[in-house]
Amino acid sequence: MFLAYGDCIPIVMADLAKYPFLPQARQLVSGLEIDLDTVANIPSINERAKQRVWASFDFKAHFSKPLMHDPQSEIASYALALAYVSGVGDNKMIERFALYEADRINDYLKGEEHEEVVLEIARAFNWEVRVEEAERRQMLSIHFTKFLKNTTQGRLHHDPKWKLVNRALCEGWVQVTPFELSRLLQEEVKTRIEESAKRELGSVSQQMQMDIAELRAEFLKRKPTLEEFDQIVHAQESDYPPCISGLLKRAATGQHMSHVERFTLVTYLLHQGVSVDSIVNLFSGMPDFNAEKTRYQVENLTRARYGENKPYVTYNCSTLQTHGVCSGPVDQFCRRIRNPLSYHLRKQGSFQITSSK
Repeated sequence: MFLAYGDCIPIVMADLAKYPFLPQARQLVSGLEIDLDTVANIPSINERAKQRVWASFDFKAHFSKPLMHDPQSEIASYALALAYVSGVGDNKMIERFALYEADRINDYLKGEEHEEVVLEIARAFNWEVRVEEAERRQMLSIHFTKFLKNTTQGRLHHDPKWKLVNRALCEGWVQVTPFELSRLLQEEVKTRIEESAKRELGSVSQQMQMDIAELRAEFLKRKPTLEEFDQIVHAQESDYPPCISGLLKRAATGQHMSHVERFTLVTYLLHQGVSVDSIVNLFSGMPDFNAEKTRYQVENLTRARYGENKPYVTYNCSTLQTHGVCSGPVDQFCRRIRNPLSYHLRKQGSFQITSSK
């Protein structure tokens, strides 16, 4: 089945199951002429919707792939899940749900067999993507305003790769690779989902009220732990602990680094949201640099190969001291932590996060 969107390419039903935020998906749900109250009383859709929300609490991959045998129910479950999150009304929950759904969508985008689908998603967001053939490869460009909107905040703003001054810019257009376009669309999707979830839900049925209460209770029970972990993962580079700053300088200047030092630096950067591409490039000046091998090792530390959404935890300070990576606390913040991931929390006057390795 194909659903046309204006003068753009046709989108198949299976695409809508993967990308349920598209206008065509909303049109499909509206065309079914059933409201969310009715959908909430369909057991299979109800359970699927709650699974979507629960999975976003800890970013676990236990939420299975789209139900391609029943794409209409899959699309409806997304709409219902969005309504549940809106009904709870907790900003942290909204942020986590948007982030989880956007991460899943980026995985689909990166594996998309038909590049036209990716371009259609960009069009749905009113992005103009210029496609040019150059030296036997395809070059993509987007307007700098769209680029800046999605790189000056959120998870990309601290990565030098996404700084406009480090990009090829021609008459207001920024060159991007297909993977980079997918990553930028991921940020746009996250923003759009957050905006949708923050709209007032209005009156709902008793079944939806019960489901919202159930999800709210579970989230509030786990919220303190989730907030502690979230504060670990996005330290500003200026707040990096001395050991990490030192390792960064050594990597950037091509100095030899031991296995423990490389593991420490890579896992720390992954927890800050630094991309695999950027980390691989960081090691490109090493005498023993092998791009393919380095990429494999970095991707392995993300744990994505094992179905996990979080990388390995950085070694504890005691382990780093044993291996000579840390010569001992060098400032008041070092003395009060057990793991480098907690450094920026102490420096910012926040609480300590401890983890073992």
